[in-house]
Amino acid sequence: MPAIFTHLTAVERLAAHVNTLPAEFTRALGEDLEYARFGAALSELPWFGRMSLGLDAWLGKGTPPHFASLFSTRAPVAFGLKAAELVSNGALVGVEAGLAFLAGYVTQVAVARALEPLVQSLVVTHKRPGETPADARNRIEWTQSLALMQDLHGSPLVGTPAIRGKLQLRKGSLFKGIGRGFYELIRVSSQEAFGEAPSKLDVDAWMRGAALYSIALGSPLGKLKVLSGQHLSARELYRSEGVDVFAAVDQGLDHAREVLTALGSMIRRNSFTARARSKLLELCPEGSPAEVMRSRAA
Repeated sequence: MPAIFTHLTAVERLAAHVNTLPAEFTRALGEDLEYARFGAALSELPWFGRMSLGLDAWLGKGTPPHFASLFSTRAPVAFGLKAAELVSNGALVGVEAGLAFLAGYVTQVAVARALEPLVQSLVVTHKRPGETPADARNRIEWTQSLALMQDLHGSPLVGTPAIRGKLQLRKGSLFKGIGRGFYELIRVSSQEAFGEAPSKLDVDAWMRGAALYSIALGSPLGKLKVLSGQHLSARELYRSEGVDVFAAVDQGLDHAREVLTALGSMIRRNSFTARARSKLLELCPEGSPAEVMRSRAA
């Protein structure tokens, strides 16, 4: 969850510079940016559905929930390919809404991979005494997300109503949960990629938890959360010698554009053969961000 605003900010940057994307994604991002945010946020939404009612998300502590780990590490490319195939067939959701979701999902995968080397290095050098690696990662990713929003908007937005717009993940109220079509898109893609899927009650709880979280962040409580997380190394975690989060996000966006161009071609031809999938996997290998980082270094 701590990186969710990095991914949401990244997809908004993608939408602001759509001239390098295939035309269908340009239209989709113009019409359905909310669903692009949904796709970008999906891997971290399970943080909002635990029995703690989002307290873990607020504190930014602990290991990721089960489905958060599946979405981000088990088989993220297989999930995206199945979702793209369903969208290509016109199944379950409107085409433009489905394309927007795919654009956000691909952006999250690409940006997470681009940031992984920085985050891993910073966990080693900035882990506090007694802090677990997972909690150090959460703190670092949260700090980076605030700094990125500050860089782009002149303010981290937290503690103001503007932050609520970042978490507008569907048209209409998030308290309604997610529509049946989008749920089926997630369920079928999850079964294909992971062999299991969240229930509709699960996904609806994630959405409602995210809505409550956005209200809290947009209130004076949000400013307290920012102040409680401030520390002297914040600048070191965002932009310092050997660390440039903004540049890494841009690198991730460049890769997302490449993947979306290839995926758009598959969707237009409705071609999801083994050969077509293999070509996409050459461009965007399967695996978690850490696994992909290790394979590139080998």
